[in-house]
Amino acid sequence: MPNNMTTGTDNLDAQFQTYFSKELLEYITKSLQLVQFANKAPLPARAGAKDVKWFRYDEPSTSGITTLSTEGGTSITERAITLEEVTATLVQYGQVISLTDILQLTELFNHMEQSVRISGQDAALHADSIVRDKLAATGTGKLERGANGLADHAAVVAAAAADAEVEFNDLLDCATQLRTNNTSTIGGSYVAVAAPEVISDLMKTTGWQNAASYSDVDALYRGEVGKLWGNRILSTTNPYRSTTQYTYAAAGTAFSTFVFGANAFGVTDIASQSPYGPKVMIADGPDKGDPLNQLTKVSMKTYYAAAVLQPKYCVEMYSQTTFA
Repeated sequence: MPNNMTTGTDNLDAQFQTYFSKELLEYITKSLQLVQFANKAPLPARAGAKDVKWFRYDEPSTSGITTLSTEGGTSITERAITLEEVTATLVQYGQVISLTDILQLTELFNHMEQSVRISGQDAALHADSIVRDKLAATGTGKLERGANGLADHAAVVAAAAADAEVEFNDLLDCATQLRTNNTSTIGGSYVAVAAPEVISDLMKTTGWQNAASYSDVDALYRGEVGKLWGNRILSTTNPYRSTTQYTYAAAGTAFSTFVFGANAFGVTDIASQSPYGPKVMIADGPDKGDPLNQLTKVSMKTYYAAAVLQPKYCVEMYSQTTFA
């Protein structure tokens, strides 16, 4: 009887295959903060408008108050009141993800479910970026400060990082500017939204308070990390950075920290196409463009706008960071 048994180990590796874990790793998502503090203006369906307007009256003034020097006969110039408007034009945005029939037939993970989730996260990031870019844009009456005593954006970019990082009194100066402008607080404080690198510099300053030490954790804003000079500080991983002022650059030298009070900026809120709950559509089945039903398309659309409502209520502070 022939002996066909193999006693060596040659060619045995062919029996082994790669094992794929079905536990999906957490992927990177942005920490977004700005929209939660916006003045949200609803736009009802069939309102006959593609713009949203916010209105504000002019500031209190004593210039129209006259001393009544003549009994019964003093002539008074009447005070005029002014109604100012801020307009935002809505823009529609959309995104499509295509999934092939072969992918769905052989998939290890549920790509349809993940596509819906990613679409919602992309819409939220896009909305936050629109607000961020609007706050960073040039405008009449805009308030800007350089950190560490530097004069402006150009001085911050030109300085060494150690000479342009935020220091203890910078947020005090921002809050003082807002108080000078009679800016209303949000829950008793102003809000500062900054990059983690900038917050790292702030945490090393004297007087920093960690969020858990001054507030019930349940009462904290989403992303709140601490407090300094009456400013509640929130961390965002979608900061505005620039090397040329008013031009966003992902690796820009200057970091923008936005310090603001109530009603500094506003966004539109349309229930059916809101970026906070975007309309997600799934298109499958054969049609003229896909007669063999080889593609399923997951799409989302939003209809959105943002505007600075009162430039006196927001300070943009420029700084660098020594974090490395």
